[in-house]
This record gives sequence, structure tokens and C-alpha cells, in this order.
Amino acid sequence: YEKYEFKRFIVFKKYDKKIDPKLLKYTMQSVILQAGKKFVYSHVEGGFSIDDVKKALELLCEAGIIHLVQHTAANGLPLGAEVNRKFRKYIFLDSGLMLRILDMDLNGAKELTEHILTATASELVNKGALTEMVAGWELIKNGSARQKNDLFYWENIDNGTTSEVDYIIIRNRKIVPIEVKSGTSGKMKSLRLFMQKKNINYAIRCSLENFAQLESDRIDIVPLFAMSDI
Repeated sequence: YEKYEFKRFIVFKKYDKKIDPKLLKYTMQSVILQAGKKFVYSHVEGGFSIDDVKKALELLCEAGIIHLVQHTAANGLPLGAEVNRKFRKYIFLDSGLMLRILDMDLNGAKELTEHILTATASELVNKGALTEMVAGWELIKNGSARQKNDLFYWENIDNGTTSEVDYIIIRNRKIVPIEVKSGTSGKMKSLRLFMQKKNINYAIRCSLENFAQLESDRIDIVPLFAMSDI
């Protein structure tokens, strides 16, 4: 642990003229601990200000260590025109590295670490936050090489509800919601709510299931391993 921690500090040390390396470390750790959730700046250790944390997040994004997932109202094109900056998530660079860092037993991560690291290989794939993260990078990897591949998600923020659609993309100039499931089952209440509210007639569900189509719901099922087909 000490050897790994020392090496990681050295990596961030080259930024010390721009920003406190400890701030970068704690911010990266917080991104991992908040995977799949709305990012809360105050959860970053060290007592740093929100502005400092935002600067650290920007540097980590520029370095390609994390990627921003923005909240969009998704009422029309472009998706970036209706971004709510109070709601944002981040995905970490790599699922394997994420598990390795969690194995360092970060503060507040003991239960999460044990839950993930004691799972079998098949169960590991089924972890929601990891699956959502992998799906996000698949969308980026298979996006256009000629433009910036921003990621968007939708959350119903009316009346304190918790409905959320993992990713919103544009295909053939139309808005397409994507629900990511870490197994072979699960309700799609949020996805159907989004389709109803936005008058959307087509959606995609990515999971461990095989290719299928729910004709009554106008939802295509695409296996996680075949997200390049999207």
C-alpha cells in the first residue's frame, strides 16, 4: 500500500506548481467513491473549497483520468443547450484500476471494497456503478473521431423524485435514451417515464441479455459487449 501510495503521489507531484497534489488525489478518490452518483463536492477530503475541487476535476478531465457526464433536460437538440451544472457525474478511466484503488481500502470505502472484491467474476460484471462506467467509455470509444464525445444523462428533478436514465445520445438526429442494467433483469420505470415525458418513441436497454426487441415498449435490447453496434 505504501509503495503504491508513494508512486501515485509522485505522478501528481508534477502538477504541484498548478495545484496541490493532495487535492488531486482526494478528488480522484472521491470520484471513485461516488461512481454512478451525482458528484458532491463537499465529500472530497481535506477541507478544500468547492472552487479548488472544481479546478482539480477540470485537470483530471484534461488528463483523461476521468470523464464528465452532464445532466441534460433533453427537450431537443443540441443536448448541451440544456445542461444543468448543479447535476453532474464522473466516470473513472478504467474499471480494473478502479478496483485496484478500492483495494487500497480508502476512507469510507471499506464496505464497498469488500462487496466488490469478494464477488466472483460473473458477479463483478453485475456491479451497477462499474457497468455504467464501462458503458460510458464504450460510447466514447465508439463515437465519432472528428468531434468531442460528450456524455449526457437525465434525471427527473421535479418534486424531488429519483428517476434517472443513464445516458442520452443522439442517433440520426433524434434523442435516444439508454438504460444500462448490470444483469439480465430489472424494471425500466425511469426509461419509460422519460419516453412518456419527452414523447420519445424509441429507446435502448444495454444489459447482459442477448439481442432482443420489446415491440410493445419500442425498446431494443443490446448486450453490453455489443455497444459498438449502437
